Amino acid sequence: MNLRLEVEFSQTELVENIDSLKNQIAQLRPFSQEIEDKVMQKLRLEWNYHSNAIEGNRLNYGETVAFLMTGITAKGKSLKDHLDIRGHNEAILFLLSIVKDERDFTESDIRALHEMILVEPYDSPAKTADGTPTKKRITLGEYKTSANHVKTITGETHYYASPEETPAKMQELMDWYKEVSLYSAIHPLVLAALFHYKFVAIHPFDDGNGRLSRILMNLILMRNGYPPVVIKMENRQVYYSNLSMADTGNYFPFIEFIGDYLTTSLNLYLKAIEGGDIDEPEDIDKEIALFKLELQSKVKIDIREKKSNEITKRIMVDQLDPLFKKVIQKVTQFEEYFIDKSFPVSFDENIMNNFKYEESSFQDYINKLQRHGYLIEIPMNSSINFKIILIKFKNFTNKFNSNTSINIKFNEYDYCIYDEKFKPILTKLYNDNIVQQDQVNIIRHIINNIKNNIQKNL
Repeated sequence: MNLRLEVEFSQTELVENIDSLKNQIAQLRPFSQEIEDKVMQKLRLEWNYHSNAIEGNRLNYGETVAFLMTGITAKGKSLKDHLDIRGHNEAILFLLSIVKDERDFTESDIRALHEMILVEPYDSPAKTADGTPTKKRITLGEYKTSANHVKTITGETHYYASPEETPAKMQELMDWYKEVSLYSAIHPLVLAALFHYKFVAIHPFDDGNGRLSRILMNLILMRNGYPPVVIKMENRQVYYSNLSMADTGNYFPFIEFIGDYLTTSLNLYLKAIEGGDIDEPEDIDKEIALFKLELQSKVKIDIREKKSNEITKRIMVDQLDPLFKKVIQKVTQFEEYFIDKSFPVSFDENIMNNFKYEESSFQDYINKLQRHGYLIEIPMNSSINFKIILIKFKNFTNKFNSNTSINIKFNEYDYCIYDEKFKPILTKLYNDNIVQQDQVNIIRHIINNIKNNIQKNL
């Protein structure tokens, strides 16, 4: 095996500077375990956040820290985002156990790490050979069984190893790693960076290859006494660009890119040992997130949205439309006793013209007005009146009507549903939904009114 390039890359000024920093830290030992733990915790939290963020995870740094340190989930963020963070953190802890045991890692370890970072099988969007959208089942710890080539931003296809080639390519990578790790002339930075690149070039799994490549790179560095590297989310494009250059055989820019981050981690250790402040501007996010958690335990925050035209239209379409349709469905059971029925809706403040709800919906009505160029302006404290009218009871000598209604008033931070006597039935914040039990209560109120009206007139 010709290792000329690996040796050449290990003799650069970058490598000399890295080893100089490492020697400075060694000369300052022993230093307190507290310093070691503090630096490693910071690097681990940043590693969890940035490595997942590069792959599209939506938790911010503060939310990531809060989740890992307290178990509190971030509102509005998906379960998978949280599972990815948790799985990645467990993989790091497994990595640390390998380092502590002073043993080398194997293909079995790589598969185990893959299982940890993905947590559980899931379906991922994919395309067939002819470009038809489909779904691919992502399995854990198993090499890919179908091609996972990707389209670049230029529209070109970037090809990875085929499923048939993958087992042999992985064996070849592990053989290369075992041989190169025996050469003292080849620096751990070079070994770790090239292993990262070669692993990504194979892309052995259906998903999780990027996160796993960074975990394995740091495993190699930490086994050789170096701190982990944290590739920052904001440098993602530079990271990808350097990987692309390596595809052409120009490996050193990627090694240099990783080396600069390794220098940052070493300088972090030196700063902590010398008593400096190792917090960075993004650590403010961590402080804010933890303070918000403390605040949540003391104060319940209810109000999140203030009335606006868009919010009011959203309530009409998403909350009132389903409610009104359910009311009509239930009231229609009385139609055999009446000649006709009507469900008119009226608006105060001249918001919109009246319309028969049974022939339309808020969504249809809003669309119609907008097509005709009308602006829907909904003033503060405006209201909607929804009438439920059963017309002419089927009795020749007693043709009475049954009239009832509900009124919806839009306030600054909430909307309230009243009965026909303007007694409140339900109040909801704009960020709350009318749930099934709310619907049942309102419909029961209307049905009781209809029953009372009929019995009163008989």
